[in-house]
This record gives sequence, structure tokens and C-alpha cells, in this order.
Amino acid sequence: MKVLVVALMLSLISALDQVSNLKTQVGEACDSTGYVTILEFDVEPWIPVASTSSFITIQATINEPNIGVGTISFGTVNKLQQWTYEYSPVNQKFAQYSEQTFQSVLYWPTAPGNYVTQVTIGGIDIPASINACWTFSFSLGTGMNITFD
Repeated sequence: MKVLVVALMLSLISALDQVSNLKTQVGEACDSTGYVTILEFDVEPWIPVASTSSFITIQATINEPNIGVGTISFGTVNKLQQWTYEYSPVNQKFAQYSEQTFQSVLYWPTAPGNYVTQVTIGGIDIPASINACWTFSFSLGTGMNITFD
């Protein structure tokens, strides 16, 4: 009986830790070469608020030898299919199987509405490849903001 109680408490503690991380981890992977795998994509603070910014932390694994990261691009599209872009240059090669952390600041739009942001980790080579991709959607309102994953 004591073993069962201890096991239940340990699993509950683990679940609570995972729930706290899920508050700021958003989105899902999109098509890419797969040379880089995004392990975690964290937006803090989350939920977006118009005309503010959030810190983006991307934890990724380099899957292939001699892979470099050129630029991390943040493209956000609105309901009128108008895109805005922000860029974070890295320009560095990494060892295969290494885990890397990339951080950037993302500025949220000013107008209310529904948005989709696509984040690409571009290769360092010419022509550049999309080594990893992540996408998430959000809504900026005049009152409470709503998110969609």
C-alpha cells in the first residue's frame, strides 16, 4: 500500500511539472528537411498581448553532421494574408546530436484579429534550406485574447 501511495505521489508531481511547462509551450512542427528537431518551443509571456513582446526560447537537436543554422525567421500572417517578418541571425555550425538553445524576442501585432506565426530555422548554406519549422496561431482581441493550437 505504501509503495502505491508513493508511486501515485511521484506521478502526480511529474504531471504538475509538465502542466506548468505547457502554459508557455505552444504550437506544432511543420514541414522541413528534418536536419534539426525542435524539442521545446517556449513563449514567455503567453498569451500574446497587442503591441507587446515575448521571449522565444527554442531547444533543438542537430540531427546531421556539419549542419549550420543561418537565420531563424518569424513570419506572421493576418486574416488579409499580409505577412510581417522578424529575423534572428545565428550563422553558426553545430556538432551532430548536440542540443542547442536559441533565444529571441518576438513583437506582437498591434491590430486585433487572428494570426498564424511560422518559425523556420534556416540552413547556413546557399541555397538556404529550412532545417526545422514550427507554427502556432493566436488571436488578439479588444478584451481577452484567445489562443488556438
